[in-house]
Amino acid sequence: MSPGLRRGLLLALLLGLPPLLAQRALPAPRLDADSAEYFALLRSLYCDQDVDLANEYERFGLLQRYDKIRPTVTGHRRTIFSVGPALLWMPFYGVGDALARAAGSADEGYSAWHVRAVALGSLAYVVLGLLLLDAPLRSLVPARLATASLLLLLYATFLWWYVVYEPVMSHAGSFALSALALRLLWDQRAGLGRRRALALGLVLGLAATVRWQNGLLLLLPGLALLGQLLPALRRRSWGAAVAVVATGLLTLVAFGLGALPQMLAWKAIFGSYLLADPPHGADFLRLGHPYLLQTFFSSRHGLLYWTPVLWGAALGLRSFVRRERWQAGLLLVPAALMSYVNACSGDWWAGGSFSNRRFDSVLPLVAPALALGLAALASAVRRRPALALGAAGTLLTLFNLLFMQQYSRNLVPRDDSLAFADVAANNAALLQSAVGTPLAWPANWLFAARHDLPVRQYDRMVGLYLFYRQNNLGGVIDLGDERVDAALLDERWSRPLPCGPGAVCRSPRGPARLFVPLDVPETLGMTLRLRGHGELGLLLGGQPLARLPLSPELREITLRAPAGLWRRELNELRFVPGPGSEALVDRLVFARAR
Repeated sequence: MSPGLRRGLLLALLLGLPPLLAQRALPAPRLDADSAEYFALLRSLYCDQDVDLANEYERFGLLQRYDKIRPTVTGHRRTIFSVGPALLWMPFYGVGDALARAAGSADEGYSAWHVRAVALGSLAYVVLGLLLLDAPLRSLVPARLATASLLLLLYATFLWWYVVYEPVMSHAGSFALSALALRLLWDQRAGLGRRRALALGLVLGLAATVRWQNGLLLLLPGLALLGQLLPALRRRSWGAAVAVVATGLLTLVAFGLGALPQMLAWKAIFGSYLLADPPHGADFLRLGHPYLLQTFFSSRHGLLYWTPVLWGAALGLRSFVRRERWQAGLLLVPAALMSYVNACSGDWWAGGSFSNRRFDSVLPLVAPALALGLAALASAVRRRPALALGAAGTLLTLFNLLFMQQYSRNLVPRDDSLAFADVAANNAALLQSAVGTPLAWPANWLFAARHDLPVRQYDRMVGLYLFYRQNNLGGVIDLGDERVDAALLDERWSRPLPCGPGAVCRSPRGPARLFVPLDVPETLGMTLRLRGHGELGLLLGGQPLARLPLSPELREITLRAPAGLWRRELNELRFVPGPGSEALVDRLVFARAR
C-alpha cells in the first residue's frame, strides 16, 4: 500500500469513525423545519419522480401552513429550499430504501432506515471534502499540521453538528463541493485547461443547486482565467486570449448544465426556469444593507462568537498572502464576497442555526489560512516555549483573580463546598462585566463606545428586533421582563417594582434610556402603560417627542412617532422625569403604521 493511500485511509477513519459512532448512538434525526423540506424533495424525486410536494407536506403536517396552503401557478406547493441536496443523497437513500424494504419497514420512504441513510450520506460528503483538502494543506504545512487543521474543521466548527445532530440539511454537500472546487483549482499557475474548466463548471453548477449563494464560487475559475487573459492581452497574443475566452465560455456552459436540475425544479414549481427574486422574498437579500459586525460577533449565531477556531485563519492570513499570493487572492476574494452576501441575508443569524451555518462553503476557502495559522503558533512555541508557559500562567492567574472576586463579593460560600459549574459561571460573568465577552471582541467595545453602555450589554442587545423576521419581540418591550427586555435598558432604571395588579414596572432615576431595535426606519404607533405623579418627558434620538402627564393609576397613552425620527438598528428613547416627578413604566407596545 502506497504511503498516500495509507494516509488517506487512516485520515478517513480518524475523521469518519467518531461522527459515525455518534450518529449511531443517537436516535434517527428528527425531520422538522428545513430538514423536512429537504427530505420532502428527496422523497418526492425518488418515489414519485416529481417535485409535487403536497403528499410529503401532508405527512409532515405542513400542507395547511400559510406558505403552503395555496398552490403555485403550476399547481404545486412552494418550497424555498434547493434541490441539490436531494440529488447528492439519492444513492444513499436508495440503499436505505432497499434495506428498509428487506426489513419490512419501508414506511413509504419515511422510515428510520431512509433517514439514517441520508445522515450517512452527509457524513460521507463531509469526510470526502476534508480528504480533498488534505493535499492542498500539505503543500503549505507539514502533514501533522494538515491533519490537525482537518480535525479542527470537523470537530471545532459547525460541521460536526451538521453531520451528527442535523445531517438532513444542505451544509455537508455544500462544504464537499466547495472543497472539490478548491482541489480542482489548486496550483493552476500554468493555466486552467479546458478539461479542468469543464469539470469545475459542472461542480460549481451543482454547488449552486445545493446552496444558491455558491454561485459566487464562479469567481474561482473567473479570477483564474482573468489571470491568464490579462498577460495575453498585454503581449497582444490574440490566439491565447481567444483560447482563454473560449475556456471561460465552456466553464459557463458547464455551470449551466450543473445548475439545470434546480432550474427544472423551479420551472415545475414556479413556472419559470429562473426567478427574479430569491424564493424567500424580494427583500430577503439586500446587498446595500449588511450586518457585518453582527454576522461575525453577535451572540446570536455570530460566526466568530460561536466558532472561535476560525480566528486561526485570521492569524495565518498574512502568511498565506505572503507565501501564496496568487492562490490567496483566488480563494479569499470569493470568501470575502460570500461573507458579505451572508451578512446581507434577511436573517443574518441564519435562523435556528448552530454557529452561522451559511459559511459552509467558505470553510474550504479559509482552510489554507487556518493551517498556516496553526503553523505560526507551532513555530512560536518551538522558538519561544516560554510564551506558551506564559499564556498558560496568565490564564491560571486570571482564573484565580476572578475567583477571589467571587469570594470577596460573597458570590460563593465562604465555608462550604461549591460546584465547579457555579465557579465557572461566576468567573465568566465577572469577566464579561469587566471587559466584555472575549468572543465578541472588538465589536462589543465599539458598541459600548458608540452607545455609552457597559460592554457586557452587547451580547444580549445585538440581535434583538421589534418586528424583524423570526423570534422578534412582537413589538412589545416589557420593562418587568428580566430575560430579554431588560437588555434594552441602560443603568439608570430601577429594579422591577410591583405597580398594580399583575403589573411590574421600572422607574427612571433621572434621564434614563430605553433602546428600540428596528430593521428599517418606519412610522410607528407607540402605546405606553405607566403611572406616577408629575410629568414625564420623552425624547427620541435626541428630539423631543412628547411630555406625558402622569396619574396615580396605571393608564395607557398612545403616541405616533414618524419614520423621520427613527434610524436603522438601535434607537435611543430617553425618559426624563420632570422636577419632583416620579414615573413607573410597565411596558411599551409598538405598532406599524397601516
